[in-house]
Amino acid sequence: MTKIDQSTELKIKSAAKKIFLEKGFGSTTTRDIAEGAESNIALVNYYFRSKEKLFEEIFVECFADTFSSVARILNDDLPLEVKIYKFVDHMVEVLKRDPLLPLFVLSEMRGENPKICNLIHSIHQQEANAFHTQLTEEAAKGNIRNTDFRQIEMSLMSMVVFPFIGMNMIKMKESMSTEDFYKLMEDRKKAIPEMILTYLRHKG
Repeated sequence: MTKIDQSTELKIKSAAKKIFLEKGFGSTTTRDIAEGAESNIALVNYYFRSKEKLFEEIFVECFADTFSSVARILNDDLPLEVKIYKFVDHMVEVLKRDPLLPLFVLSEMRGENPKICNLIHSIHQQEANAFHTQLTEEAAKGNIRNTDFRQIEMSLMSMVVFPFIGMNMIKMKESMSTEDFYKLMEDRKKAIPEMILTYLRHKG
């Protein structure tokens, strides 16, 4: 493939990723992608055959890396406290780079898009989540409270993701700039683990 071909292909991918994030798979047309890449529909189909194939390729290359890296952190052989801090730090950085990602995934999942559902399921199968097992073992040792650890997993994820879903609302309510919002999220890298660990360590 020539440098010109590679440049065109990358421009199409970059434009498609941006538009898929903004509009979702169903509302994005091949024409939207072609115009965003300053190309044409024929070239989009030449390189990727269809919108569906392009979506799958972008998801696997870009979005799947996000979910796989999260699973790897949760499977790392690390102390629980270190793992929670590392997970939160990583997720905040990922969402700062792609703040539209949570809404995109929620939208596609809500619409039961079989492509994204199957891809996420495939990733989950490849990277078994050992976090729940670790929590159970720590509770058995008496280090943390014994509770429904699904609640911990859901709380941990939602405490990171929700501010990005409600970013515009939070910025408006607090009269914040995007830079100020990201500074707030930097503070949450410490606040979220502290709240989760305080709950887990309180055995009353």
